[in-house]
This record gives sequence, C-alpha cells and structure tokens, in this order.
Amino acid sequence: MILLVVPAVVLALMSLAAFFGRFVWWLDVLANFRVQFMVALLVMGGALLFSRFRRTAMAILAVAAINLAVIAPLYLGSPGEASPDSPSVRVMSFNLLSSNEQYGEVVDYIRATDPDVVLLHESSRPWETAMESSGLGYEVTRARSEDLIFGTLVMTKGSAGVLSYGFAEGDPRAVEVTTVVAGWETPITILSTHPLAPTDAERAALRDAQLEFAAEWASSQTGPFIVAGDMNATPWSWPFRNLVATGDLRNSQIGFGVQPTFAASSNPFFRVPIDHLLHSEQLRVRERWLGPPMGSDHFPLLVDLELVDSGSS
Repeated sequence: MILLVVPAVVLALMSLAAFFGRFVWWLDVLANFRVQFMVALLVMGGALLFSRFRRTAMAILAVAAINLAVIAPLYLGSPGEASPDSPSVRVMSFNLLSSNEQYGEVVDYIRATDPDVVLLHESSRPWETAMESSGLGYEVTRARSEDLIFGTLVMTKGSAGVLSYGFAEGDPRAVEVTTVVAGWETPITILSTHPLAPTDAERAALRDAQLEFAAEWASSQTGPFIVAGDMNATPWSWPFRNLVATGDLRNSQIGFGVQPTFAASSNPFFRVPIDHLLHSEQLRVRERWLGPPMGSDHFPLLVDLELVDSGSS
C-alpha cells in the first residue's frame, strides 16, 4: 500500500498548495483541476481505509472533502426560479480554434439554436467571410485589427455598438457589445473576453491583467451586463474569483454544475471549465448548456438569461 500512500499524499499537498495560486502562477494552474483532485483523492483515500494506513486515509479523505466543498456550490446553488413571461436573451460563446474549418457545421448549429448574440473567439479571415456570407441574418462585426491573424467575431440579431479593446498579446483582448434584444426596453452590454492561456509566468501575468481589466470594466457598469468568453481560468482560479468579487458578478454555472468545456478531444475526466458567462444581478439564468465541438477543442457555451423583475428578490 505504500505505493498508493506516496502519490495520494503528493496529490493532497498539491491540491492544498493550489489555494495559494494568487502568489505563484503554476499553483493557480493546479487550482483548475479541483474535480480531478477530488475524485482521485476519494478513490485513493477509500482504498487506504482498508489498509494499515487508516490515519493517512482519513487525512486524504479530509483533503478530498475540502476540494468537494469548493465544487459543490456549482451543483447545490440555484440561479433562481425562472419566469416564462420575462423577456430573455440567448448568448453563445465559442472558441472556434484557429485551425478549424468546419464552417458549415457551425453555421447550421447557429441557425438551429438561434442565439441573439454570438461571440466567436479565434476567428480568422475565413471565418469572418463564412459568417458574413452565411445568410443567417446577423449583423457581423470584426473586432480584430488587420495586423492580427485572429480575434473575436461578434454577431447580433439587432444593431449593436461594438468597441474593441484590442486583441494583441498585451492588449485587454476584449470587445464591448451594446445591443437591444427584441422585446427588451433596456439595452444589454456584454464584454467578450479571451485572455491568454497561462502556459508560463509571463503569459500567466498577462492573463491575470486581462481578467483584471474585465473586473474593472464590470465594476463600472450599470444596468444589465454580461462578461463572457474563453477566460482560460476555472471557477477555482484566483483571477477568476477576483473577477467575480470585484465586478459583483454571478456565475451562470451556479445550479448547472461544472460543465467542462476544454479540451473537447480529451478524456472527459481531464476536461476543465474555462469558458464562462458571468452576469449582473439584473439578469437571471434560465438555461445553460454546451453544444458539440464542431471541429474545435472547445465546446460552445449557450446561456439563456432573463431580466429580473425589479420587484423580485
């Protein structure tokens, strides 16, 4: 059993160290794997209960419970009771993958799901051309500058005001969209963001700064607003938690579970939720689901939200 004790203790220590990701970038990367830590520690701790290492097993299971405690709110929380009479908006956020060429499949899926706002990340010139010529009836806005290979493509059913904050490596990598959804009297504002993947210390620092930009943006907003995109961070990552707290945002995952979005081609056990939609208190989630990958390494995220009656709690 000693061969099981050593990896179990190492995993337990790694999962605890990940709570200090605010201070060390690679510890924050470890925080993205809370679900995997929890499952592995439950299995190992359970197996060790039937050995002479019972005290070690109890300690391992206690750490598994700590990981469970930070995951459970996604399942035990509630988005609130939906009101069928309230006007709603459907937002789709999808990282296409820059090398993806499944244009027709994506067009067909958008047509079938009929989102009010579509945010397509890692969209290159071929994708821009495909969407503009798709006949879907959306207003299509290119957010990237001509010197960049790809950026975020914004598609709205109605007219929209679109402000790009830049998609170069050191830019905020975000675009602001203001539009009025059919049946709504008030406009809704969306910040679509796609921070860098934290693959080294420099990129992690840039990712954190880009999420900090989103947090500051959210804290300055009034009325109904959304922050959505491929954030390259899970709900347990420090910059994500800071974004939620600073921007006074609500996570659309609450009540719907983990719903991992990346990597679509990997074993489901190793997938993590890095594509998100956060929203202000004026909005409530009616439904949230993932679509098929359609040639990408991400699953598209679709969320239906409704305006909260000012008289409701």
